[in-house]
Amino acid sequence: MRLSILDPLVLPKGGTSGDALRTAVRMAQAAERLGFTRYWIVEHHDVAFEANPAPEVFAAALAGATSQIRIGVGGVLLNHYSPYKVAEAMRTLNALFPGRIDVGIGRATAGPVADRALRRLREVEPPDDHAAQVEELIGWLGNDLPANSPFHGVRIMPDQPPGPLPWILAVSEESAERAASLGLGLACSAFHKPEQAPHAAAAYARGFTPSRYAAGISAPQAFIAVRVIIGETQEEAERLAMPVRAVFKLRRSPERIMVPHLPELGEAVAVMGEIIPAETGNWPAYIVGTPEQVKTILLRMADATGIDEFMIQDFLDDPDLRLRNYELLAAALSLERRGCCRLSD
Repeated sequence: MRLSILDPLVLPKGGTSGDALRTAVRMAQAAERLGFTRYWIVEHHDVAFEANPAPEVFAAALAGATSQIRIGVGGVLLNHYSPYKVAEAMRTLNALFPGRIDVGIGRATAGPVADRALRRLREVEPPDDHAAQVEELIGWLGNDLPANSPFHGVRIMPDQPPGPLPWILAVSEESAERAASLGLGLACSAFHKPEQAPHAAAAYARGFTPSRYAAGISAPQAFIAVRVIIGETQEEAERLAMPVRAVFKLRRSPERIMVPHLPELGEAVAVMGEIIPAETGNWPAYIVGTPEQVKTILLRMADATGIDEFMIQDFLDDPDLRLRNYELLAAALSLERRGCCRLSD
């Protein structure tokens, strides 16, 4: 089994956004030494305790500080942007770090005010044309837009090979089927509706067609993204999971409450009402437990889907604790280390 990391760039306790970025550089270096496959960074806007508004910029720093681990802009919220401009940024990263860049393609709301701020034309509601945007972006990444495209003659760094490797971020079967039909990688999210993940994985495997685009792939590639909170005991893991549980309960409430900082344990318990025990179902929203318990759940998910790579995300604001947990999970799953794993200065 392969492991990867999806980093939300949570500010370290008592730290700044700059501290979060510098911590992520050191964490990516440590993850590389631990044998992780990818280190992806998310794109979020107007989240006070996260430092991730421009992953396409920060990816260059991560790739420049590492040498083997794949770095992912995971993902580009394409509904906010011109596919051409996104492709220019991604092609630049690919030229600098050939064969090491992933681009995850998704769409999401950042909230009504932030969404409006991201638009070039603030008074115009954008169309729902995501499928067309995705195909245009893939065409730019390989410089092979179809002949009927109005941009067919435009090229981005035509002397460079196609890429970077594009992935479709998918929660539903519909998105997984889009990835399959275009011959792209599947980044299957088990965050929002984890029970949908096995259906999305099955739809992708069933419908995959080798890509007609130069930037696509000829054989299916997929991973499942999961939220994982590890402790040396189950009780510790359940306590560590409380802040992220509280954050998403508030964020998904009718009031859409965005907290100014990651809650302390007492604040989280006040929101949730109690310390929530680890879920026992086949597809929990939060995988919470000891390394061996987490390993058992991941192996069960792998067996159910045929997918052998998992991208893990936590929401811990203690970098040393995060690294300890990555070390514990890497050891449980026998990842091949590439060196010492402490967070270097």
